[in-house]
Amino acid sequence: MLGPVLVPNRFDRHNDGMTANEVEAACHYYNSNHFGSCDINHVLDVTCAKIVESYILEIDCTINSQELTAGTWMAKVQIDNTNAGDVIWNALVEGDLNGYSPEGMVSEHQIKED
Repeated sequence: MLGPVLVPNRFDRHNDGMTANEVEAACHYYNSNHFGSCDINHVLDVTCAKIVESYILEIDCTINSQELTAGTWMAKVQIDNTNAGDVIWNALVEGDLNGYSPEGMVSEHQIKED
């Protein structure tokens, strides 16, 4: 499964998002410290699935009919041909699992303007 992990300047319903530089830093941190590790919904660590590619798009492009902007963090997962892997694959096919969700700790700070 190949897909975007983080897209720069895309904001969620809480108005949280990341700049291209922040996305790149997150990708590089993951690649240096956690490359390959996978879990399901930040709860269940799995060994039958692993990240085999993790990189930043250098140009705007279209992958699988999805338009993606330069600076997007992409990842590709390999799923083993095991019973557990089959369960994960079926969850992907059925739409029960439908993308990546990076996990991390965030600190928010309020900035006072003079």
